[in-house]
Amino acid sequence: MDFHRPPPHLPGSYLVMELTNRCDLRCTHCVVSDEIHPHYETRGYADFNMVAGVIADLQRVGARFDALVLFWLGEPLLHPRFAELYRLILRLNAEQTVFGQIEVHTNATQLNARMLRTVLNQANTRQVWHFSIDADRQDTYLRIKGRDRLALVQENVARFIAEKGRLGARWPRPVFQYILSDRNVDEAAPFRRRWEMACRRAGLDVSCVAGAVPGGDDPVVFFRQLDCPTSVEQGRQNAIYRSAIAAMGLDVPDRVQPKVPTTNLKICSAFWKSPVIGWDGELTVCTRDSEFANRVGNVRVEGFAELWWGARMAARRERVQARNYLGLPPCSTCFIPRSANYSELAPVEIQRQGSWDEGQHPKLPTGPEPPGTHA
Repeated sequence: MDFHRPPPHLPGSYLVMELTNRCDLRCTHCVVSDEIHPHYETRGYADFNMVAGVIADLQRVGARFDALVLFWLGEPLLHPRFAELYRLILRLNAEQTVFGQIEVHTNATQLNARMLRTVLNQANTRQVWHFSIDADRQDTYLRIKGRDRLALVQENVARFIAEKGRLGARWPRPVFQYILSDRNVDEAAPFRRRWEMACRRAGLDVSCVAGAVPGGDDPVVFFRQLDCPTSVEQGRQNAIYRSAIAAMGLDVPDRVQPKVPTTNLKICSAFWKSPVIGWDGELTVCTRDSEFANRVGNVRVEGFAELWWGARMAARRERVQARNYLGLPPCSTCFIPRSANYSELAPVEIQRQGSWDEGQHPKLPTGPEPPGTHA
């Protein structure tokens, strides 16, 4: 596809790229705990050339995303060429900026001393690493994570903080993530104290927040709400979250409410802002679509730009703008557009994308959907 002008840059946009669907934990809040989930029928690693090709394609068309998220339903540091891939992404983004920042979400089991030599850096690209820990006691960690790894994780993350302080490395910015629920609510305050103290010992300023990670470079202790499969359970967990956050003296996010609607009546920003690429190249629109029910195509076959900004997605956006989710199974009953973890979509952003779509694809037919696509 020849682009006459770059696609619009939408605030809050992010590209998710799964480096592997393998994981060494079995978190209860993740589909990895479901041994028969179709996402794990075949396990593997993202091809090095595929990752490089996606970035090259984005550079070719002049695209911009606020973030590249190297994570989905596996542990990214398990990729055998993670260090090489990470250096490549930083180098390519320095040559021509595509991503405002690089995010890595990791359980930190693989964050050994050797990995730190790749991780800690002074590159020009902003980098944020979320350490998904979610507990402060061994028994709680085992119950939530499915494996006894807490002592290792605490050692690895503490080493990261100490080395970051010793070297004066600007990046990555560490985020100590705690998905707060009824299973770990009693450990929220001790968790906060542990990592605030670790940062101060290393000479690093640190803050504590709920709902969303603020701007800045300093470390953050971050309490996030649990995403649940039903609106009833979401409301129950939201109430627990609100109470615990208030008890710690933090601002309670307005959007985390005890009563959660069961239907999606909003225009979902996922179709504009959050493409997700599986380790095998399959492209969908949202991280909740772990079964690829809304599959767009495969980036190894058609290329990312062709798929995400092509006529097929333009047609889908028109339907979603009309709040028509027919044929998009995960979307019709989804309540995430009302959660604190959702990226807003402004009317002006819809207009910008729509004008661009019309200019790039005047009166183009949508064409047949690829096999396995529901649209």
